[in-house]
Amino acid sequence: MTTRLVYLLLMVCLSWTAVAWSAEDGEAIERTVKEAAMAGATFSETRDKQAVLKLYTKDYVGIQDGETEPRDSIEKWLSDYESELTNGSTLRFIGAVSNLHVRMPGPTAWATYDYVFQAIRKGELEAQDSGKCTILLRKEGAAWLIQHEHCSRAQSSQ
Repeated sequence: MTTRLVYLLLMVCLSWTAVAWSAEDGEAIERTVKEAAMAGATFSETRDKQAVLKLYTKDYVGIQDGETEPRDSIEKWLSDYESELTNGSTLRFIGAVSNLHVRMPGPTAWATYDYVFQAIRKGELEAQDSGKCTILLRKEGAAWLIQHEHCSRAQSSQ
């Protein structure tokens, strides 16, 4: 009887640690996804490419509406955007994430979410895009980094 109780207490302690670890990692994954979504908005002020790129693995590949997007394309977009800003562009971006659901089967995780992305110029809405994304993350050291994402625009109702 005592042996069973010891085993039961040991199992409870071990499972409690796993739940706490998962909750902590879940929060870290949510922060990474939300920070990536907001990166375009803060870049216009900071112009810090590494603050954006640090969120992505070196072997990142994404798909945006059927088009492949390697990590190099993020770097190019940031450089082009920085050039526009330097030349006086008032273009700013706003990103929002909702309905974020995280799943962690191990040292990799995936999440799904809805997004809204807006382009604002001179205080006026210039363009808006919304849709759904699935994102894969890999744990590297203490950080969760984006390894792959697949986003598609919402279909317009006809």
